[in-house]
Amino acid sequence: MNFRQLQTFIEIVNLGSFAAAAKKLNATQSTISARIQELEQDLGVALFDRSQRKAAVTAKGRELIGYAERALALQDDIRRQIGPSEGLSGLVRVGVAELVAMTWLPQFAATLRERYPQITLELDISLTSPLRTRLIAGDLDVALIPGPAFDVGLSACSLGSVPFTWMAGKEFPARERPLVAADFSDLRILSLGENSVHFETVSSWLAESGSTQRPDLCNSMTVLAMLTAAGVGVSLLPPMCYESELASGKLKILASQPEPPRIPFSVVYKSRKLTALQSAISEIAVEVSTFDRSAD
Repeated sequence: MNFRQLQTFIEIVNLGSFAAAAKKLNATQSTISARIQELEQDLGVALFDRSQRKAAVTAKGRELIGYAERALALQDDIRRQIGPSEGLSGLVRVGVAELVAMTWLPQFAATLRERYPQITLELDISLTSPLRTRLIAGDLDVALIPGPAFDVGLSACSLGSVPFTWMAGKEFPARERPLVAADFSDLRILSLGENSVHFETVSSWLAESGSTQRPDLCNSMTVLAMLTAAGVGVSLLPPMCYESELASGKLKILASQPEPPRIPFSVVYKSRKLTALQSAISEIAVEVSTFDRSAD
């Protein structure tokens, strides 16, 4: 029995197939099968029911999961505590919300490269819900996404929060008083897609106004801001990302009562599967995040 066999076993369990594990571990499917056969021979039990199309874990296989995860976690601890930190290597798949990509992602990538030159990043920029789903499925190792709390089995560490305000283009007529929820029934609303925290926030405002209108949707905050500046509608945007547009008058902030809630962001990973690589990613994300942590 060796760590490579245990890692292969856990990847098959997490990903659901020998083929998916082979792809992630950059190995042939025959190599993956050979490792599992050797592990089964060493333990004297079958770990997978091969009569099923999907890699179905046997009862003994389920017993092994906890032991294997602890063994791999111990291996990571040994490497991290005893070996040089710059020796960490491997592929880390990181899900990233667009707002992170628009702000401090370059600093994050540069810091990671400087400290751990042998780590390879695979970045997936998307909306919150798809990233959370991929994280749970094992297709991502870490996610940098909005939200303070997540599904059972996921752990989160705060990256700070971001203020959002309602914005419009320069031609939007001036208002004598702050906007309230009821005013939104007469406005065209632009929002990120339904799989986003942004959409949930916008929807809550519309619900308070009693409006049954459906926002126009877009899966890019950058495009959302461009549409807003063009006068297509109003949208909820983070001022920190549009300082030049606000200064030039292309966008303007619409006062509202109450003010929109601040959106918290977190670095998220599976609770029972924090490896040395994931820990390194999480620590750097917390360190370089430019989001406000004064309320943490």
